Amino acid sequence: MTTTRKQAAPFARNRLLRDASWQAVHEAMKENPSVYVFGEGAGVKAFYDAPAMLAEFPRRIVTLPICEDGSINFGIGASLLGITPMIDCIAADFLYRCMDSICNTAAKLNFVLGPGRTPSTIVIRAETLLGGPTTGQRPEALFTHIPGVNVVMPSTPHDAYGLMRTALETPGVTLLFEDRMVDDVGFWELEDLKLGESVPFGKATIREGGLRGQPLVLTYGVMRQVVERALLDLPGPRVIDLCSLYPLDWETIRWNLKGGRHNKVLIVEPDVTYGGIGAEIAARLAEEFVGVEIKRLGAPREVIPAASALHARMLPTEEEILRALSPW
Repeated sequence: MTTTRKQAAPFARNRLLRDASWQAVHEAMKENPSVYVFGEGAGVKAFYDAPAMLAEFPRRIVTLPICEDGSINFGIGASLLGITPMIDCIAADFLYRCMDSICNTAAKLNFVLGPGRTPSTIVIRAETLLGGPTTGQRPEALFTHIPGVNVVMPSTPHDAYGLMRTALETPGVTLLFEDRMVDDVGFWELEDLKLGESVPFGKATIREGGLRGQPLVLTYGVMRQVVERALLDLPGPRVIDLCSLYPLDWETIRWNLKGGRHNKVLIVEPDVTYGGIGAEIAARLAEEFVGVEIKRLGAPREVIPAASALHARMLPTEEEILRALSPW
């Protein structure tokens, strides 16, 4: 029988994943003098080696007033001057204040300003966590709809480091979501990262399993860990961590479905299922493959409760994942 392991509180988790992305920022700042950090409290954050970063780049880590929309617009203006801004918006919920600046301005810069100009690169970092009705939402699916915007959500320090490296080198707007619900348990310390190694956008990671005929499980963010814990009792299904939500790695997904390798797909996402990442995947699979069975697990389309015990129920559990897989 599956037992749910007691997890660390959100503020005590995700240290390695968070610090890996900040280490990538630090190294990019050393290599590229155009990389700046903007955001609320940017100079006092408890992130990877903050004192060293501040001492080394006192003029390139800029603390801005408490106004997320203002931070985005400040970064947009800086990008027009040749700066590569990494804008720290902290909680992902605050991005709702920035929709116009991101979707109507930043995302269109490289399309409307015409040729003969160096394309802008803008990186926006935000965290998702279980924090109640207004600090627990997951808006990642909203931004996958916007042309000019890349959306990534790593679930390991390796991917957090590599995707941030790629983001800081890729023209356009990239939203990098750090899932604060990811537990550090099972990860190596940061010293084991392959420094300087980027992780490409649009490339998923095959985590485990792959017995022919077994279900294919597509997931991302904290749900990768939940899926892998559930599969300790049910080895065989192949787990694919999407990592990059846009662009999505359709090549890997298709390869696993061709030739009868897998004809059952379970999509497990931490976000609301209605109109989400899983809905897009399910629709495209239904269009391209005949006879593929698809199931989805995710959050209900409800306001997130304030009570932490109820909030935790918004995410699929190990037991629910096992029930979805067992009849197959």
